[in-house]
Amino acid sequence: MKEKTIEIIFFIIIIFLIILAIYFLVKNNNTLAKNIRTKKQEEIIDNNINLGITDFDNLNPILSKNQDVQYISKLVYEPLINITIDFRLEAGLAKEWAMLDDKTYLILLNDEKKWHDASLFSAKDVEYTVNYIKGQDSIYQDNVKNIERIEVINDYTIKIHLFEKEDDFEYMLCFPIVCEKENIGTGKFKVLSQSDEIIEIADTKSSKTYTIKIYKNAKDLYNAFNNKQIDIITTKKTNYKTILGEIGYNKQKIYGRNFEYLKLNLNNKIFENKEVFEAISLAINKNEIIYKVYEGEHTDNMKAEFPLQYGSYLYDNNIKYNYDINKAKKILEDAGWKLYRKIFKKR
Repeated sequence: MKEKTIEIIFFIIIIFLIILAIYFLVKNNNTLAKNIRTKKQEEIIDNNINLGITDFDNLNPILSKNQDVQYISKLVYEPLINITIDFRLEAGLAKEWAMLDDKTYLILLNDEKKWHDASLFSAKDVEYTVNYIKGQDSIYQDNVKNIERIEVINDYTIKIHLFEKEDDFEYMLCFPIVCEKENIGTGKFKVLSQSDEIIEIADTKSSKTYTIKIYKNAKDLYNAFNNKQIDIITTKKTNYKTILGEIGYNKQKIYGRNFEYLKLNLNNKIFENKEVFEAISLAINKNEIIYKVYEGEHTDNMKAEFPLQYGSYLYDNNIKYNYDINKAKKILEDAGWKLYRKIFKKR
């Protein structure tokens, strides 16, 4: 009897262990399946990003005047020479360049570059682009207006002949190079498709795709963003919080190189004195002006002491003219100016 009881207990333990093993096996399989589904969802989210733009005109960078479209075009097309964020020159489709004389530049092109349809990029494409820009109402007209002609030496060497000498002409070679085939570039992204409603581009080295959705107006764009139909938008509106709210999205401010400024009448002889400029810079409360003009949205980054301060090796970070009325008075007094009835005069 005792042996039979032990045998029954043994079988119960075996059955319990089998059930327990099955439970953990099923649980692990469910967890694995869930992880696979989550990973696939993440891949879908990661590989398909939706952007939104308005006022779309033309995907051709030579013809478009829409700044958002130009940003997209820079992913698809490349210039001869890139200008870095700190205003240095960087090789693009041109790998080397040199000034032969005041009006002649020699350009060696990158012979490893190809168009997105696998055809070879060559000097003829540069010649075509320059002539094409000259015949269009393009934002790049000023870049090529001083180019008299392009002399093709061979497939990857050209000479640029200018009408007249132009200092730092290399900086003008930042216009995008296009070919006669529509929507084909040499950049990191290629155009997959285009319609009146969407543009699809893809990374040439991965499967990541971006869908740019085209909207008729800003209202439709903001509604689509709020309804999570698009992932990224750009706006110049300072009151975007009243439209989009303040939660549910990440924001990044990008500071450009367009400025609003107060212009002084430099014909007045008073401005022949350097100390006057310094005193005025210190006496104007720029933060208060920005705060009022931009309806409470102000930051020190919106105040420029130098036209290229947002990224330039030419900019001296030590240049600061923060509001300081007492320091402004002292600068004038040290230079021999006297205060008469609330007006500084120098005798």
